[in-house]
Amino acid sequence: MRIALVTGGHSRVGRAISEALATRGWRVLLHAFRGTARAEALDQVLNPPPHGPMGIWQADFSDTAATLAAFETLLATLPAEAELALVHNASAFENDDRDAVTLARFRMHHAVHYEVPVLLTLAAARRFPRGQALMVLDQNVANLHDQFLSYCLSKGAMHAALPRLALALAPFRVNAVAPGPTLPLPEADLAAFDAAARATPLQGAVAPGDVADAVAWLLDARRVTAQTIFVDAGQHLKQWREPAAPGV
Repeated sequence: MRIALVTGGHSRVGRAISEALATRGWRVLLHAFRGTARAEALDQVLNPPPHGPMGIWQADFSDTAATLAAFETLLATLPAEAELALVHNASAFENDDRDAVTLARFRMHHAVHYEVPVLLTLAAARRFPRGQALMVLDQNVANLHDQFLSYCLSKGAMHAALPRLALALAPFRVNAVAPGPTLPLPEADLAAFDAAARATPLQGAVAPGDVADAVAWLLDARRVTAQTIFVDAGQHLKQWREPAAPGV
């Protein structure tokens, strides 16, 4: 049995990833913080009879200790013979710059994007040593700008940890995808988002399904580890600013 636990797997790009994995034969276990009703409804669709729904895992990743304890309990309920893939998709996205970074915002971003993914990956590797983890990063790990400082620092920390985790946990595999302009934020200027997407080398936004396909490929690539695939229309090759940010 192949089980994929997709954090934040009920909405936006996470939903596309969950749907793509389900069509490829994975049993998909959804994590949600908010939107649990949507996650439960999607669970019914992704995991039809004869096996039926997996149930969802609700956790607030800003509370690292509670999340880790709950995850250990969850792991104990999974079949020991399962092939586990842990897809770290859950994300927080708040804009700050050097004058707006607060301790609370800094800690929240690092908990969601770095501390929790690392600790859950370590726990998963102990119980499922031939499993794998996949990090959903952001093209900004290779694209320097001065916006979203806490967000970018936390994603960068996860990117830096990737090869070390892959080496330390092998044969447990650790890989990543780094999307570019995929879905605009609710508050984004859509015209500005479209202009930014057209300014990429491949001249267009990335479909959520493109990101999902890269995730699915990496999960099946059994001799690939410590790799990051940029699914960003080449955006990381050119300096880029977030259209939703103040002043842009």
